[in-house]
Amino acid sequence: MTSSPSATYLTRQFDDFLFARIDEGSDSMPLSVLSMLARLDMDPWEEAAKLARLPRAAAAGRLVDFIAATPGAPSAYLNAKTVSEQLLNLLPSPVLPRQEHAVRALKQFSFVWPPVLVFLVLAISLIVKNL
Repeated sequence: MTSSPSATYLTRQFDDFLFARIDEGSDSMPLSVLSMLARLDMDPWEEAAKLARLPRAAAAGRLVDFIAATPGAPSAYLNAKTVSEQLLNLLPSPVLPRQEHAVRALKQFSFVWPPVLVFLVLAISLIVKNL
């Protein structure tokens, strides 16, 4: 692979999708989505994140292209459209722009709140002690 994966993508939210078998029911060597993307010299977590953000039809088309382009793909992959639809069901729902902003604000707030709370408790205890 040409670049190292971003730490933001290395979360468990894509595990069901990435570790799902593409060739379910096949007697051949198991092939997961992660293995397929690695064979295509792609960062699996980054591609999963991109697919999760795409509209469903675009994500399905992209996944079909990936399956078709996989080196050494057995004939069982001929039904890539059906396989891609099943795999897309394993991706997390996309975060809408408004939700993304709210999530970012909550994360920032969660980092600020504990130190502020500690400061307030210490300040109150000093005031009470001096009374």
